[in-house]
Amino acid sequence: MSETQFLIGRNGLDLQDDFYPDDLPSEWRFDYYSTLFKALSLPLDTDEDLEQIFEEIQDSKEESEESEEGFELILSIQNSQLINTKKLKKLLDSVADYTQHFTLFCEVEKPPTKEIMQILKGYQICFQSSKALKIGLQEVVVAGQYLSFNRQPVLYASQVLDEKQIRNYLETVANVKTKTILICQFAESETLNKVRIIAELLGY
Repeated sequence: MSETQFLIGRNGLDLQDDFYPDDLPSEWRFDYYSTLFKALSLPLDTDEDLEQIFEEIQDSKEESEESEEGFELILSIQNSQLINTKKLKKLLDSVADYTQHFTLFCEVEKPPTKEIMQILKGYQICFQSSKALKIGLQEVVVAGQYLSFNRQPVLYASQVLDEKQIRNYLETVANVKTKTILICQFAESETLNKVRIIAELLGY
């Protein structure tokens, strides 16, 4: 088994293919999605019922305490939200009781300020940048991107790939050599399944 392990997911629950049964209530989508995929990214200001999702994640963890294969929820922050400290504090207030159930993620162009880092203290965080941030977090370089994190790296991939490209991409980013959350931002369920299966075949 490789040191690298990918937890595969996508951005949002609104899959446009025939992934969900036609008669599935919308509030059951997360439960259905999480049976097949191990990661999901949502905006921090999502319209999804986060409290319900947090409860389902907690129930799942309690059912599989001995398993290392948990579900990872990523709450993404827009750069404009990150630099607006008043807005950021307000957004975080709504999820402050569930800090152990998610990782905050933001793509940045420059290091966050000390004030922002103080606001984020106590949260699981990961920043993705084209440059080294040097903000006192663990840092790895993956596919030309710097991932700065305090728990585990989160990598956003925006490309829509065929099977050969998926394999090549996974082999390229496998030098991360740790458990990594891989968010295939715009992938539908068929592509997500291909990524998951190819990662398993490659030993990731």
